[in-house]
Amino acid sequence: MLRALLALFAAASQWQMSPLPFTLATAEGAKKRLPATMPGGIAVFDFDGDGLLDIYLPNGADLPSGRKTSPRQSNVLLRNLGNFRFEDRTLAAKAGGSGYDFAALAGDYDQDGRVDLLVCGLRGVTLYRNRGAGTFEDVTAQSRIDNRGRWSVGGAWLDFDRDGDLDLFLVNYVRWDPDKEPPCEVEGVADFCHPRYYEPEANALFRNEGDGTFTDISDSSGIGAHQGKGMAAVAADFDLDGYMDLFVTNDRVLNFLFLNRGDGRFEERALEMGVAAPASGNPPSAMGADAQDFDNDGRVDLIYTALRDETFPLYRNRGGDFEEAGLRTRLEMLTRPMAGWGIVFADLDNDGWKDIAAARSDVLSVTGPRGASAREPVSWFRNAGGKQFTATDPLPAPREMYRGLVAADLNNDGCLDLVATALNAPARVLRNACRGNWLQVDVQIPGARVKVAGQWRHVSTSVGYASSCACPLHFGLGDAATADVEVQIPGGQARRFPAVKANQLLVVKR
Repeated sequence: MLRALLALFAAASQWQMSPLPFTLATAEGAKKRLPATMPGGIAVFDFDGDGLLDIYLPNGADLPSGRKTSPRQSNVLLRNLGNFRFEDRTLAAKAGGSGYDFAALAGDYDQDGRVDLLVCGLRGVTLYRNRGAGTFEDVTAQSRIDNRGRWSVGGAWLDFDRDGDLDLFLVNYVRWDPDKEPPCEVEGVADFCHPRYYEPEANALFRNEGDGTFTDISDSSGIGAHQGKGMAAVAADFDLDGYMDLFVTNDRVLNFLFLNRGDGRFEERALEMGVAAPASGNPPSAMGADAQDFDNDGRVDLIYTALRDETFPLYRNRGGDFEEAGLRTRLEMLTRPMAGWGIVFADLDNDGWKDIAAARSDVLSVTGPRGASAREPVSWFRNAGGKQFTATDPLPAPREMYRGLVAADLNNDGCLDLVATALNAPARVLRNACRGNWLQVDVQIPGARVKVAGQWRHVSTSVGYASSCACPLHFGLGDAATADVEVQIPGGQARRFPAVKANQLLVVKR
């Protein structure tokens, strides 16, 4: 008992919380319009090339119009000044947005060495090209990215055709018409409606033509043939054939696993691969997702959040399919009483095993009859050697309606910090003062896989719910002073870097 209490105290004292100068405005009113419970994405990336990771936060707008009419609804770009100090650079950067926005996807789509932004919104998407000198340019029209007015809540940059540039996958949620939105109640009080009241949508795939324009290949790729109620997407090479695949969570309908055939087409195989739904066959309220190798066997595993009694399903990749691993890892027991949105695999204690962090809360309104329990904390589940997870609550963050979550080293000290958003509340940074050696690898090659000291990570920016991190890959090393590094390039030979010294950033260029 004493040892357990000491472990909990050490975990809690490892963290400090500080608010960011941003409050997520949802426009929730007496009529619970569905978009008001859905915002909260985060993008973490170095927009000005100074070596410090900055933060971009999409924001809401008026409902039902979906238009921003107040400065407090502006999307916000926070420049990292070091030592967890941030300044608002939104106006100078020209990145405040004009509509109701949910997600931000960071990625260098034009390969000029500067990270760009794709912002997902209620009525469409906005592509911001990073021009350098601290400014962005809205190039949506020139890019020919047209989401046809659909409601997008996320997506992923990925090089699906291995031509060296980033293509775009968009996750579309449901068809929302404010004039046809049904009134819904919980125990006689107005609340947000169940997804069954809304029609599904197809997702979208756009091929990067390399000249600043994109071509919609949703139909020819096979992506457009599948309608769902998409909440999140992660891109990874799940079958290790050298081509990036896509996993999509769907809200109370079967998830999608789009396997890349390598000829420009994708095949939906979630049911055969065992990730369409838990073994019960009942599709949960699947929310945010992440994909990494949690047990260090070289294969990419999956996790996603859901609501209370649905658990946070964890799937271990066996090569030919996936097996549910929540029961044997204890994660099913730990998460059954929880509801969650953002989630991320991240080694938060630098012991060489990827832990899990989750941004938690319910989907129901805090003003409803179940509002007292809707707010939940941010949780950390420590990975015990790839076999089990243990709870390390509490983290020093108040109970809120959390949504987005990103793990990133904001002060370059070798510890992964957490950035979290919450509805109608300030965004927060959880500052991590971990121990142990580490190595960060900045691989500027889309789709590459990196092995460090027996651990694998893949290059992908999409993570959790509505969020992205164009960040170096982080590897905890424990007490090791050096580590061998191997970078596997899609369709190419591996690059090896023997005995790299710990506690530094290794940059691997094309």
